[in-house]
Amino acid sequence: MDKGQRAEGEKYKLRPDTIVVAGSARLPENITAKHVFGYFAIEIEIDLLDSKIVDVSCTVLPSLGEKILYSALLGNKVEEGIKNAIEQLERRFFSVTKRAIIAALEDAYKWYKKSIEERT
Repeated sequence: MDKGQRAEGEKYKLRPDTIVVAGSARLPENITAKHVFGYFAIEIEIDLLDSKIVDVSCTVLPSLGEKILYSALLGNKVEEGIKNAIEQLERRFFSVTKRAIIAALEDAYKWYKKSIEERT
C-alpha cells in the first residue's frame, strides 16, 4: 500500500481527534484548469493531539508537484509543514500555478490559526 493510501473500507473512516482546514486561491487566467475549476484548493487534515498533518487533498496539481507538496506536508506539524511546502515549491516547482498553490497553503494556515483561536 502506498504512503497515504488506506485499506479498502478505510477510505472514509473518521479520525476522532482531527480537524480539516481548507485553503483556496484563484488560478491564472491563461491555463485550461482555470476554465474547468476556477481555483486551486487544498484540504489538510490535522491531528489535534500533536498538530501533525495526517492527510492532504488538493485539486489540479500535476502528480510530480503533488509529490513535492505531500512529502513536505505529511507527518509534519502544521506550521513547519506549510513553511517546508512553500520552500520546496519555491525551490523545485516551476509552473504558472505556483503562486496559486502557495496562496492556498497560506489560506489554509490562516484557517488553522483561526480554528485554534476559537478553541481557546
